Amino acid sequence: FVPLMTDEHGVNVPTNEPSEDPDIIPAGYYGAASRTASNWTSADRKTHFSSWARRGIVSDRLAGAILQYAGRTLSFLTGQSAPQSGGTTPGDDVSPGVPGVEKPQDGGVAGTGHDEAVSSTRTVAEYDANSGNGVWTEQQWGAAGGKGTVTDDGGRKALRLEKQPGKLTSWKMFCTVAVEEAKNLLSKGGEIAVRFKIPDGSELVNGQFVFGLYWPVSQWASGAAANSMLASFFLQTDASNLNLMHHKGTSNAQLGTFGAFDHNWHTVVFRFAGNNSERVVPVIDGTEQTAFDLVMWTNDGFTADTLTLTDITGAKATYPVLLDTVTVKVNESRASS
Repeated sequence: FVPLMTDEHGVNVPTNEPSEDPDIIPAGYYGAASRTASNWTSADRKTHFSSWARRGIVSDRLAGAILQYAGRTLSFLTGQSAPQSGGTTPGDDVSPGVPGVEKPQDGGVAGTGHDEAVSSTRTVAEYDANSGNGVWTEQQWGAAGGKGTVTDDGGRKALRLEKQPGKLTSWKMFCTVAVEEAKNLLSKGGEIAVRFKIPDGSELVNGQFVFGLYWPVSQWASGAAANSMLASFFLQTDASNLNLMHHKGTSNAQLGTFGAFDHNWHTVVFRFAGNNSERVVPVIDGTEQTAFDLVMWTNDGFTADTLTLTDITGAKATYPVLLDTVTVKVNESRASS
């Protein structure tokens, strides 16, 4: 079974924005923006399945499923025959919640006498609420200043982070990451990703923080001051929307929006291109936003070479947040031998 309207976690996701599904009047086609209550199945226009605007979704999802479940093997990609029953397939297992190399299975190319290069990603920092019992300390994370509770959310575990009852002290959750891995993220490329949710019962407050993600690095790049920020992003609501912001030291810039405030699961990803580029592409719920440049600035409130999630302020209330996963991955490629 190949799901066409859910993400990798089984959560229903929008299939198209009205702007991606315009009317084509000469063809007699009317897109999401023109549908009415008489012919829609949901008032949420983003969930309207349009065969025109998403005519490639079936083939895309099928291709993704084939690559995922057929093994992502070099043999598959090069058209070699499958091994006979009883044979073995090389590959390394990675235990959930433990940093390690996520290697695709591979094999040699017949007649060449050597293995081809195979791309992969290596996880250098990770928290997974559904690994083990979800306790952060067992996954090499620390925490301070707030309250953390592993809870159930729709049949999956989630880590709820919030201020201590009756207190405004800000909370932090942090993981030490070797400076070399920060350099690898810049030189080889990779991504920082967080899957989160504002829990039910939290009311919209204009200007209130959800969480921030900060990563000062002791040796970042040529010309950068020690402990300059490799990551300094935060999520904040306005009068109606949840927005992704870039903290640039003395100023802030909006990188994109998740849309109207809600209590759904969301994913934010920061993609690093590699080649020591300081240009980063933010991805909000699977949709790429406009790329931006990192800014070299420092903040003594954070520990160098430590990835930190925090609710930022100890002066006022912030939203509680549920975390599913936090990951930092670096691109790798195994050179031909």
